[in-house]
Amino acid sequence: MEPAGNLLHDNLAILFYGGTDEQAPIITHKAVGNTFSQNMDLSATILDMSPIVSGTIHYDYGLGWQSLNAASIDQLDYTFSLEGLPLGATVKYYFQAEDEHGNLSRLPLSAPTEYYSFKILPTGAAQVLIAYSGTQDYQRIELPVYEAMFDWLNIPYDIYNWEEYDVYSIPAQYQGVLAYANTGSVSPKMYYFASVLMDYLDLGTVQSPKNLWFSSDGLASSQHAHPNSSDIRRMMSGYFRTSYVATGFGGGTNGLGGPNSYSYEHGTILALPGTQVGTPGVEYAVYANSPDCIFPNNAAGDPYYDDVPYPEIGANYVYAFEDGPFNGQAYLYHGVAATTVETPSFRTMYFSFDFSQLTSSAARAEWISDLMSWWNISPVTNSDSQSPHLLSGIDSIYPNPFNPTTTISFTLSSNDLVDMNVYNIRGQKSTRPLHEARTAGKHSIVWDGKDDKGQTVASGVYYLRMEANDTRVNRKLTLIK
Repeated sequence: MEPAGNLLHDNLAILFYGGTDEQAPIITHKAVGNTFSQNMDLSATILDMSPIVSGTIHYDYGLGWQSLNAASIDQLDYTFSLEGLPLGATVKYYFQAEDEHGNLSRLPLSAPTEYYSFKILPTGAAQVLIAYSGTQDYQRIELPVYEAMFDWLNIPYDIYNWEEYDVYSIPAQYQGVLAYANTGSVSPKMYYFASVLMDYLDLGTVQSPKNLWFSSDGLASSQHAHPNSSDIRRMMSGYFRTSYVATGFGGGTNGLGGPNSYSYEHGTILALPGTQVGTPGVEYAVYANSPDCIFPNNAAGDPYYDDVPYPEIGANYVYAFEDGPFNGQAYLYHGVAATTVETPSFRTMYFSFDFSQLTSSAARAEWISDLMSWWNISPVTNSDSQSPHLLSGIDSIYPNPFNPTTTISFTLSSNDLVDMNVYNIRGQKSTRPLHEARTAGKHSIVWDGKDDKGQTVASGVYYLRMEANDTRVNRKLTLIK
């Protein structure tokens, strides 16, 4: 017989210790992400060989550290209820537990120097929401690409994991939402997300339209066989006004490499006339494995025609599959790779790739810059959380593309000399539509499409450069005749 306290089990000796417990409690917790809720229940599991005499959460949203006992305890699970958290706040928190022998532990271990945190959305100046897929993008390939673009543009944004919480809605504060589902997997979370996005677009008005970009190389095909009651199908047909082209009809799940290819392929997509994003006639390099074949509809789908705004307005065919592995061409050569819809109350763009599959960082920067221009979103800064003010810059160019005139709206943060010049794609200056002192505030000018000699410039792409208040801003214009 083995000595008391030492029992053999699966060739392992287990030592039973009969002395005083000197082991600190073990705390585990799954960190939470940003939320739209001002009331949060945070849970932690606390394990110890001795009774726990104290389990607390310490939190700070700008007023200093506060402590709170558990609202409920279910065996090892402790739930803490934080209520009335202010909008825009960053909430820092950590957990602490103590057993009856005075053994104390914290999570994170070096708290309060180290802590967990989340934000109560929306934050004060955010104009854009990046809605990312926390499970599908578990390697965080896509999210950093989006964040880098908005950091570069100096446009404030919030991020939200649409797969984390069961119930939420997107506030009207956001002028635009950039969403993605990089595997396109259909799930209850995806159904709910589609309904939330449609509710958000329905908030749009003529005075304040709402805007949505959706990037996915698999969502269109995944919803293809859904019934009309499917929220995902309703979003695709009613708001993107875009259909999936099945393999039997010359399409499939890979417009670049073909329906039987599952490997990544290099290729290009061609920007078409009328695109609001990118430069018409330019081919953009891509590297992808499953971009869906899609098709623009000339109106909202019949089952949803009476339920969506401006159903008579169809989708625009703005990008085509071009180069690829089939004798230098894509499988669906000149097939549709992206669509846009522009109504008085909402604008959408559906891109049949993951955004990171657009391989050039310069191209991605151009696209997001153009997207923000189309959505009339400009950089802002906050001197305080209640009083945002616009930075000097170009607010909008409308219409764009244009013929024969377009209105350029801009803002100055202080009185200054404003210099605007228009250049062709070869970098040659065509005209100087403005060179004069202006006061701080909002202004607009009209360019009639003529050069310095009074001659109408040729159709094509031009670049407007504005310099004022130590700010230099470039925007693209397209003249169509």
